[in-house]
Amino acid sequence: MTNIIRRTKKIASFMLLINTFTLAFPLAASAADVLWDSYEIPSTRQKPRVYDCADLLTDDEESSVTLTLDTLSKQYKCSIAILTTDSHNGSIQEYADDYFDYNGFCSEYNDNGILFMLSMEDREWAISTSGDAQYAVTDYGQEYMTERMLPYLMEGAYYDAFCSYAGTCDYFLDLYSKGTPYDVGYEPPKTASDYRRYALISIVIGIIAGAIPILVMKSGLNNVKMASGAAGYSRGGVQLNVKEDLFINKTLTKTARPKETESRGGSSGGSTLHTSSSGHSHGGSHGHF
Repeated sequence: MTNIIRRTKKIASFMLLINTFTLAFPLAASAADVLWDSYEIPSTRQKPRVYDCADLLTDDEESSVTLTLDTLSKQYKCSIAILTTDSHNGSIQEYADDYFDYNGFCSEYNDNGILFMLSMEDREWAISTSGDAQYAVTDYGQEYMTERMLPYLMEGAYYDAFCSYAGTCDYFLDLYSKGTPYDVGYEPPKTASDYRRYALISIVIGIIAGAIPILVMKSGLNNVKMASGAAGYSRGGVQLNVKEDLFINKTLTKTARPKETESRGGSSGGSTLHTSSSGHSHGGSHGHF
């Protein structure tokens, strides 16, 4: 009887242990769905600038991109980061905002930062901007950025895509630091090579425009022969007819020409902002590739 009681206790203990693990695994799985420790903003950055959870880069590629982003972040006092995941919970835009906030990227340079996120399960991308970067990387700029990256993403050339992202961030932040953010209607300043090209085009056009009438006149003289006298040029006596022009009236109608505004993807300029779960302001966009 004693042995039966002992066996019963062991079985009960074993079942309790199994139940404990069964309850623990869903919690662990739930915790693994997010890449931050808590829903409180830490005072320092918690993750590297390139967090390649989907393992899209080789070690050397990851080190190279990380070094580039570290350098640019220090140069512009703006935390530039990349996140790749196999999947994510909820909206990818909200996930990107929360990842940025709850891993302390917003604490590093007075809230200034740019995050590019890839989620491979549904082939989604998202951009999240914060602080001054909201105005350096406008809606129009984000369209330009993704247009440059999408061909690489669709081909699986992720290293090239991330290098393009880094280069575009450098370009936008440099323009913003000079007071000319990349936005609708932006025209890059002319360079010396531009002026040389314009001068060359003008010279070529001038030569062509001058040569055409000369060639036309020359072709009309091909059948001219020398004459021995001037009789051939006489057309008879001079006749003058009196003609009179009368001015009646003048009507002038003006129609305003609508201003042309260059737009990419319907962007009207500026930055569209929203508030994340932490209460921080973010710009951003998202889509599929």
